[in-house]
Amino acid sequence: MKTLAAPTILFTVLAFCNLPNEQNSTSNANGPNPPSNTSEPAALDREGAKNELLRLINEIADASADGDRTLLDDRTTEDFQLTDVEGRVLDKQKALAEVRKETSIKSWVITEAELRSLTDDSAVMTFLITLTGTNNKVVKARVTDTFSKIDGRWLLKSEQQTLLR
Repeated sequence: MKTLAAPTILFTVLAFCNLPNEQNSTSNANGPNPPSNTSEPAALDREGAKNELLRLINEIADASADGDRTLLDDRTTEDFQLTDVEGRVLDKQKALAEVRKETSIKSWVITEAELRSLTDDSAVMTFLITLTGTNNKVVKARVTDTFSKIDGRWLLKSEQQTLLR
């Protein structure tokens, strides 16, 4: 199966896809939620970080679909690196140079989004992206994004895409 618009499609769509604001509705296995006047447990901090990162990806998605390289440049670290589905490793400038207003994608959906790790200044998210092209072909890829928090802002540092067959 050929990828849709090969090298840039997943960079454009994942690194910059239209993610829904996902929230897992899990119950607290240790009993009822704590009263609102107590400090939040770490799990809620993780959920807040996950939602913040999903909002960032959503913002990046809109910019990517529009071919807005200026915003994408602002939302990625200077040492950003992309490993695309073809195994190419692109630095920030090469990846941005391939961004164009996207017309070959009819729709996409992100599922299985998980916050794999979180520290004060870094986070790793994984998810599955399913793309449907204007030709109705479907392509799926597993993606891992790494983020850095710099001057209080989350920025995309790296992305690894693996095409699923």
